[in-house]
Amino acid sequence: MKVMKVVDKKVGNTTYFKYRINLPKEAVEKLNLLDKNLKVKVEKGKIIIEKE
Repeated sequence: MKVMKVVDKKVGNTTYFKYRINLPKEAVEKLNLLDKNLKVKVEKGKIIIEKE
């Protein structure tokens, strides 16, 4: 997996960025995460992604 910083849009002299995470296909399919709303928590140096 990796985290990527991509340009979202540019407004005047300001550039806005989004961060994208590539998740393993098997994990997304097994947990049925495709097109689901997810929430993210940060705990003790970890990123935790959960279904809402």
